[in-house]
Amino acid sequence: MKLFFEKMTCIVALTTSSLASATPQSSFKVNGEVGAGLISNSALSVDELDDVSSQSDSGYEFNGVVKGKWHVTDKTKLSSSYAYNKKSYNEFSQYDLALHQLNIDGSYKFNSSEIGVRVDGASASVAGKTFLNYQQVSLYFGYFVQPETYVRTSVKLKNKSFAELSDRDASGFGATLDVFHFMNGANTMLMLGLSAEKEEGQDSQFDYLGLGIHTKITHKFSLFGLDSKVGFGLRFQNKDYQSVEVETFPAGQDIGNRDENRQVIEASWDLHLLDNLSVMTELQHGDFKSQLESQTYQQTIARVGLKYTF
Repeated sequence: MKLFFEKMTCIVALTTSSLASATPQSSFKVNGEVGAGLISNSALSVDELDDVSSQSDSGYEFNGVVKGKWHVTDKTKLSSSYAYNKKSYNEFSQYDLALHQLNIDGSYKFNSSEIGVRVDGASASVAGKTFLNYQQVSLYFGYFVQPETYVRTSVKLKNKSFAELSDRDASGFGATLDVFHFMNGANTMLMLGLSAEKEEGQDSQFDYLGLGIHTKITHKFSLFGLDSKVGFGLRFQNKDYQSVEVETFPAGQDIGNRDENRQVIEASWDLHLLDNLSVMTELQHGDFKSQLESQTYQQTIARVGLKYTF
């Protein structure tokens, strides 16, 4: 599986590179952003490790993103980005998280449609120690069903490996369908998405079928002469696990499965103080339910910070 992802990365890179060399009028742009702020978390957790704490803490968060976009021709585009996120807590440093993300995307436009291939890679660490590596390849197709409505579908193959918990190593596949509708001169966006995924682990107790629905609305406006953007989103996800070995989890939880339901509400507000400088605020509340008591909890995360774009 890992070899497959490596080959796909090479194919995308080599194909777009050869197209670029044959197109002297191609254009290339680089931009990015950096941000820093404060974070408050009511229930510290590491989801991929099923590590949920009843402890709350606050700290700081740092973000950085660099993006490159290469218009090889009028219809062919190659883009890539690298993102870094770090959360550091004041008291419980064992929940300090860092995430590196890298992606390459090659696409081709025809008529009102677009088809493309995207390769994603990620590495996550907790308390300064890498615990997870993740790769994903996506094939997507998008088209405007009308000038204000865009539909995008994708199929995905993914692979994840853990540094120490090899039983959790897994591969899987999934599909998504997203609909975007724009109003008010594209200042207002409505989005509705559906997703399905199947994951198979080295240990069958981590096999699951997941179904999800997510929706979001964003609106851009001017407040006291300053550009603003507000957003509100909902996410629902159900994971149907095939089996569970009770001894893997805390004693006293006598159950035969660990199906999960997740509901997350998000609200955000971005206020541009200057052309390149903005204040970011976000509030997120999640209600996580499982037949495992240790995985049933509520979590509220609040963020406020500054972001600079270039």
